[in-house]
Amino acid sequence: MSALLARFKLSRLSDRVRLAGLLVLALGLLAAVWVYLAASSEPDPRLSQGYEIVGGQVYASEQAEAARRVQIERVGGKAAVWAVEFNEWLAAQFQGRRLALTLVLLSALVALGCSYLAGLMDEPLDTDGS
Repeated sequence: MSALLARFKLSRLSDRVRLAGLLVLALGLLAAVWVYLAASSEPDPRLSQGYEIVGGQVYASEQAEAARRVQIERVGGKAAVWAVEFNEWLAAQFQGRRLALTLVLLSALVALGCSYLAGLMDEPLDTDGS
């Protein structure tokens, strides 16, 4: 590992942090491409909570979903409904092709954070107190 660092002249910690950010970005983009190509574009029907069984067939039901929301509001109020809706939205971001976009955004955020931290490490410290 030290030979690799010596070859690329990454002796400063800020350069190592920048390299880590670039590696996270590259691996995140590769993972996102792989997930996008492997995932289907159709949403998973099991994510829907409201179902009706008619003649042995299972169908998504808007009425069952509305009744579920009313029940959640009775128990926990509007805040509980918002929390459940946020939880369902967040779960949907980690399914199928949306996961690829989520991976791209998260890896870009981590890379930007690493770049920002490396920039802070490069700034000289003001030690004279003025």
